[in-house]
Amino acid sequence: MLYARLRNAALSALAIAIAAAFAGHDAISGEPNNKVGIILSHLPPAASEEYRALREMAGKADGQALEMTKSEMWNVPPERLEALIAAAARQGVTVTRLDATWNHTLAPMQEGAEMSAEQKAMMRQTMRSKAAMDMSMMALPEASVLEYALTNGMHPGNPNAPAAYLVIPLTGDLKVTARRTGLAMTANHYIWHGRIEESDDPVTLLWWPSSGRLTGSVTYKGHMYSLKSIGGGMHGVIKMQPNELPPEHAPMGQKMQEKMHMEKDPLVHNGDASMLRRAKEGEREPAPNSDKPDRSHTKDLEDAPLDDRAEGEKLALAIEQPKPLPPHARDITISVLVAYTKAAASHYSDIETDLIELAIEDANQSFRSSGVGNVHIELAHAYETDYAESGSHFDHVFRFADKGDGTMEEAHALRDQYQADVAVLIVHDPQGCGLAAQVLAPADRAFAVVHHECAATAYSLAHEIGHLIGARHDLALDDDIRPFPFGHGYVAGKKWRTMMSYKESCDGCPRVPVWSNPAIRIHGEPAGDEKADNARVIAEQAARVAAFR
Repeated sequence: MLYARLRNAALSALAIAIAAAFAGHDAISGEPNNKVGIILSHLPPAASEEYRALREMAGKADGQALEMTKSEMWNVPPERLEALIAAAARQGVTVTRLDATWNHTLAPMQEGAEMSAEQKAMMRQTMRSKAAMDMSMMALPEASVLEYALTNGMHPGNPNAPAAYLVIPLTGDLKVTARRTGLAMTANHYIWHGRIEESDDPVTLLWWPSSGRLTGSVTYKGHMYSLKSIGGGMHGVIKMQPNELPPEHAPMGQKMQEKMHMEKDPLVHNGDASMLRRAKEGEREPAPNSDKPDRSHTKDLEDAPLDDRAEGEKLALAIEQPKPLPPHARDITISVLVAYTKAAASHYSDIETDLIELAIEDANQSFRSSGVGNVHIELAHAYETDYAESGSHFDHVFRFADKGDGTMEEAHALRDQYQADVAVLIVHDPQGCGLAAQVLAPADRAFAVVHHECAATAYSLAHEIGHLIGARHDLALDDDIRPFPFGHGYVAGKKWRTMMSYKESCDGCPRVPVWSNPAIRIHGEPAGDEKADNARVIAEQAARVAAFR
């Protein structure tokens, strides 16, 4: 389901529920003066006499319906609270009083809390990573309280309500406050986006109420904090050092490079495995086609001026509600088949929710932040393959992509069955963060491999799909102007780099989740130029990829 549809459906559902339960009252953001915030769970039906009796006893209480947990938040005059609690108890209604920590997403585990053998093993395995610096064990609040923290103030009748905030504990001593910039509700989970008040760094959270799982990523002052369920309701917040992650693309090796008489390693510089594949098999390289690339699938998009595609104005990363895309910029959905190895899955209690869903949502958020919010990635199907990892990333990606080699043959049938435009293999192999079978890939080469630790933390799942669409690295690394002279990533000195750029081009500066685009501004500086406009590549080529299946 697309983000825009999710957002609209969520707001509509919330509006109906709130209007029915709290007609005539304004929504609030947080706890108002002179009232006490409570959450009531296991309420009788809203049309029943029992429910109406509780409402009357609460007096002039306003509040909010909580869709996922089927609870309601009420703000009650303090003089009515004790009688209401007693009446609610007689009806079997659970009442939770909101305290000063009501908008905290996590709480440090109490000292002495026991961990199972499986949880201890998961913790040890996580900390074996070179990039993992520390891990803080956390517990989730009660489900209805967390739902209120994520959704409070979402009332269409009060669009000017103060922005909603979350407090996110990252360690026992460090807490950050994030302002909500986006919220979507699916059939079974919430997607929450925000920005940290102090630093304007991005936050993505995904929460599944039924399973009690919270996953997400928080960037703060050069570090990435990954939220990860380790089972049994226990969660870990892992402090990551991005520069200690594997290299963006695993090198082919000096001996192989010399044997192939290549001046530059095409895997590292171009991120394009097809160049080495052609050299090994003696294939002719396709003729350059920079001046007239195939744009037959994107005529309607190209008719729009680029500034319109970039939402018509210079954008800052922190902007909450960008201008709507023009009507001719229709929604484009690229469906993805994701296979993962047993070795990769062993690092998660549920790799599909804890990693794959997060990496896809981060990719979609990067499109929205880059002026191409009409392009979406959608998970078609995820499954565990029996592939035993061996060799290099080059080997992984072509064993995955090739038909008839006896390895991962099921991927091709599943791709057809689930109508997946592209396919991504998640591996544990830490030789590199990922590799695409080809830049500007045709349908039969629309395959990529991604190291699980980089998939979300380094935005590598999005990076590799960017290659398949047609995006290239920054010019300092990749000076190939085919197929588009404007198709490169961008580096802003030593301050930051966009999605397709390398840390080696800026002495390890952080990657921001934005595709190069001269119409976007990051901290007042343009995020691209005439040679660095990956957003334009995506705008013009996404429809081509979305038509593969």
